[in-house]
Parts: sequence; structure tokens; C-alpha cells
Amino acid sequence: MNIFKNKLEKIISNQFVYDMFIRSKMLKPSYFKKMTLKYNPDDLSSEYYEKIKERKWELEHQIGRLTNFKKIIEHCASLKGDFVEFGCYRGFSVLWTAYLAERNAIFRKIIGLDGFTGLPYSDDEFRKGRFADTTPKKCLNNIIKSDEIYDETKKNIYIGKYLYKEKGRILKYFKKLNVEKFCFIHIDCDVSQSAREIFDILVEGDLMADQCYILYDDYGIEQKLRDMIHEFNEKMKQKWDIEEHSKTRFTKNYFFSKKVTI
Repeated sequence: MNIFKNKLEKIISNQFVYDMFIRSKMLKPSYFKKMTLKYNPDDLSSEYYEKIKERKWELEHQIGRLTNFKKIIEHCASLKGDFVEFGCYRGFSVLWTAYLAERNAIFRKIIGLDGFTGLPYSDDEFRKGRFADTTPKKCLNNIIKSDEIYDETKKNIYIGKYLYKEKGRILKYFKKLNVEKFCFIHIDCDVSQSAREIFDILVEGDLMADQCYILYDDYGIEQKLRDMIHEFNEKMKQKWDIEEHSKTRFTKNYFFSKKVTI
């Protein structure tokens, strides 16, 4: 049985063939291993993070950033706006965002945007074309078929296939979804040029809620990305109060509050 399954999964790794199998119902999506939260939600605490942060880097990264997600999403319950992630890959952090939003009785739109062609640019160790081993349908399927979140939440999750340089198309997509503002903006784009394009989308589309969080993955890895983030913050300081909310070895999160003009 395992030999048959391995051969079958190799065949349907082709997206066209995968779609044919799913649409024809020859295989149910549940045939594939379902995505799980992987980490214990009860471990998302500052106390546990302090215990493990000097140990394995993956635990430090995941427990740390998800603990900060939890704190931020708790506050988002009192803010106006939807949720967006730029760089959703296979959907793992979208799933966590949805799960944590549910725990706070937040049932708003959660949108994941990705080019699904791999990184469009290179920055140091992040090479162009990396992370191409996914598709929008596989990403959405990972989330929709998960047992970790309610159907009510799944109805509010959208995955869009766009390169971030396609600013006009992305803004039309948001308008089609009746999005006005975002209070939770997770940027996991890895490279500086993609970050620049995302900032253009947020500013030109006036998409930042008057109080919102911007979360950065890979902040602690790539210098060009850090420089781009700092440049953006400096420009935004004219109209926004910006506070560092939390960080881990590889991530950093900011709280933006729009200044009141008289």
C-alpha cells in the first residue's frame, strides 16, 4: 500500500494532474496528510518561551512568533479591520492566525497572498525561486481541510495568487472582497524588494487601520530587509506613532497608531 501511495503522490505532484484527481473525486483531498497546528497552543506563553529560547532554533522561532501572534490577535479583538498575510507559502501561519482569531471570537476576513512561483528576487541567502514547491490550491486545501478550525472561520479565508509588483490587481482583489482596512498585517516575504512592493500596496491602497499591527518574519536574518523596514518606518512617522511590540531572534512586530490631526 505504501509503495502504491508513494508512486501515486509522485504522479499527482503535477498541479494539472492533482486538480484532475480532486475535481473528478477520484481522490478526496483528505487522502493527503492534513495540516495541523504542530505546536501545542498551551505552550504559547512568555514563560515557556523563556525556557526554550536558548535551545533548538526552530522551537525558539515558532513558539516565540506564535506567542506574539497570540498576544497581538487578542488585542485585535478590540480593533477594526481584517487580517492579511503577504507570503503564505503552504498556509501554516494562516492556519494559526485563523485558530487564534477563533479563540478570541474574531470571525473576519483572513487573506493570504503569494506569488506561488518561489521568491521573485534574491537577497543574500534567500535565492530567487526558493519556496516554489506549493500552489494556491494546495495552500487553501491545507487550511480548509484542517480539523483545527471551525467551518465558520474557513468561510472567511481567502488565498490569492499575485506577485506583489501587481499592485493594481491586488487592490482590485481587496476591493472585490470588500476589504477596507487591515488591523493585522503579517509580512513573510523574505526579501527587501518584495517588502518595498508590499509597502506601496498598503500606502497607495490606504489599507492600514488607524490602529494596526505589522509583523515581520525573517527580520533577524536579512540586513537588506531590515533596512527596508526601517526606511518605511521613518517615512510613516510623519503620520503614525510607531512602537515596537515584540520580537524574537528572527521576527519583529510593530504597533502603528495614526496621529490625530487638528
